[in-house]
Amino acid sequence: MDDPTQRWLWYAAKTSSCVPLDPHAYASVVSGGRTILLPDWVCRGPDSGLHPNAALRRIDIDVAAPPDPENEINWICDYGLDLFAHSWLDEIRDLIDQERIELGVLRWKGEALSGWSTLHERRPPILLASEGHSKTCALCGHTYTVLHGREFFSDPEVIGRALIANANGLFVREDIARRRALRTPRGAFEPGIVFFERVETEH
Repeated sequence: MDDPTQRWLWYAAKTSSCVPLDPHAYASVVSGGRTILLPDWVCRGPDSGLHPNAALRRIDIDVAAPPDPENEINWICDYGLDLFAHSWLDEIRDLIDQERIELGVLRWKGEALSGWSTLHERRPPILLASEGHSKTCALCGHTYTVLHGREFFSDPEVIGRALIANANGLFVREDIARRRALRTPRGAFEPGIVFFERVETEH
């Protein structure tokens, strides 16, 4: 647990207010009297519901209203896709591994909305929990995790990584965040520490 390359600070949105998608920009279906939007970046897994496609690296979105400027981390209604204000994201932009992660554009009324981006990683490492469970979409590889107990990463691929972006939030390697005195963005929980733990598999 003493290796600084195996610890990350976890940044996740605290605000309950989400940013709605533009209903005029996407196809939709009506289910149970409710209109459900079907953006092209959404995967329709056979038994995993609608979720952002984990096979994509970049996700651009059309929103019905700009994000609340009081919060530097926000999220898209229904799909939980995180949005980051550049006022905070610029502090860690150089940590983004462009082979894995890409910034996406927000559009409002057909025009790019400055100061905000989505941040999406293609098939990111899974955050596990000691008393939780996870389910992976057979189509795109998106993993939904129920977190209960102690949270951790177990994929050795994460060791040394400066930044990880998955469905649970954004993870910045602790030694880098401390060295930079990285502040907690407005609208986020105070970051907890997530460790790497090796999980023994049964043969």
